[in-house]
Amino acid sequence: MTPLPKALVFDLGGVIVDFAGLADLPRLLPDPLTEDEVRARWISCKSVSAFERGELSNDAFAQSFLAEWRLQMTPEAFLALFRAWLKAPYEGVADILAALRPRFILACLSNTNALHWRDMHERYDLPALFEHRYASHLLRRMKPDPEVFAFIAKDLGFDPGEIVFFDDGIENVEGARAVGMAAHQVRGVAELKATLVELNLL
Repeated sequence: MTPLPKALVFDLGGVIVDFAGLADLPRLLPDPLTEDEVRARWISCKSVSAFERGELSNDAFAQSFLAEWRLQMTPEAFLALFRAWLKAPYEGVADILAALRPRFILACLSNTNALHWRDMHERYDLPALFEHRYASHLLRRMKPDPEVFAFIAKDLGFDPGEIVFFDDGIENVEGARAVGMAAHQVRGVAELKATLVELNLL
């Protein structure tokens, strides 16, 4: 019988909380792109990466992003929209985490930024969901860099093989697997729950 993991680590956007940016961005762009094309461009976007590594102020990020994506709006209007893209945790996710909490250490690991991180704490009480919370802008490094996953394992005090990781991005799943974590791609709460059940964790 396969031993149970000691810790479960979850991405936030697309797994625990809804992030509307990738769905909303196409209607703002001067040239039509599909949501998958927007996601690929978002991942490689220099301004997003710099902001999520904590290297840009809010205003500098807004100005850089607007120029990079050729959007016609003020930085102030964009930042208001950007904050609104972060939605509440998916319905039912708090119950899933509550059911897991007695048996596992729960942590989140997100490529995120100071604006969304603050909102996750103040509006959605992130500490009530996770004992350990890791954010790229505080770590100054991002998924899928394997060093991020190695750091998380060391900080949690477990061997990577004792941790299971869940993310909606396959590149991040592969980064976790590179250091020996069991990792699974899940998109939304339904896939998360089904995978947890399949793994006999829930």
